[in-house]
Amino acid sequence: MYRRGVSSRTRKLVIAGAAAALLGSALAVGTGMSQAAESGAGSGNIDALVPALGFSPGNPNATADRVGPTGVKVPGRCPPTQAQVNAQVALKNANFPSGTDLESRIQRFEKTLSAIQDLKCPASSTTLLGRLNSLTALRTNANRDNILRGLGLNETPADKAAATGSGDAAASGATGNAGAGSGNINALVPALGFSPGNPNATADRVGPTGVKVPGRCPPTQAQVNAQVALKNANFPSGTDLESRIQRFEKTLSAIQDLKCPASSTTLLGRLNSLTALRGNANRDNILRGLGLNETPAG
Repeated sequence: MYRRGVSSRTRKLVIAGAAAALLGSALAVGTGMSQAAESGAGSGNIDALVPALGFSPGNPNATADRVGPTGVKVPGRCPPTQAQVNAQVALKNANFPSGTDLESRIQRFEKTLSAIQDLKCPASSTTLLGRLNSLTALRTNANRDNILRGLGLNETPADKAAATGSGDAAASGATGNAGAGSGNINALVPALGFSPGNPNATADRVGPTGVKVPGRCPPTQAQVNAQVALKNANFPSGTDLESRIQRFEKTLSAIQDLKCPASSTTLLGRLNSLTALRGNANRDNILRGLGLNETPAG
């Protein structure tokens, strides 16, 4: 009787222990699933989710202003480093959106801009606002789902536009001063950095620098290229600093000929980041790391 009693109690204890173990496993799995579903800022993937700032970090010891990527002056200490912004985003957002849907993309940019302002730097020290505006403009675009499918996680229509129009330049091997008549004008004119306007538009729209521009602006890349060719028998094709600057200046002039403001493109901010190199002793090394029409601002 005693041995049976011990055996019975033992069985009960074993059963109870097994049940507790199963419950513990279920809770652990459930917790793990919850954590996976809410990976957010604390899961180590924040660096992959925060949009790039689009401009080189400032000098934390700077006391003078510098020209930002949108062509306006910003504190020389701005923007913060990407790591500082990522850390501030993580600090403020227990759950940071990671989806590829439009609203998740917009929220990532908005929360990143908020973090930059927390760090006492203006939005204009980055290219985030213009890129965000090109996303919010999709809210009323019936074709937005197709457009989003063609974009990377933090890529925007403004980024897509900046990536086209001059991508063949480096591959063309152009050197010297081949000029507009050599057939390579499309490879030499810098990309405008923003989607073309609607030629029939009568209302303004928000441009890539965050200010309003005529809805018909900018012209198409092809129209600008044709205007550049018309005005320039010899269009600079070199990789030296002055050739790069001249390409941007002549392209901006063509855009103004076509009755559109510089602010309907990202050209002015990118040009300013090039002209700032004139006083930089390290400019040759910086230029060697850039594509034909690439600039420190992008």
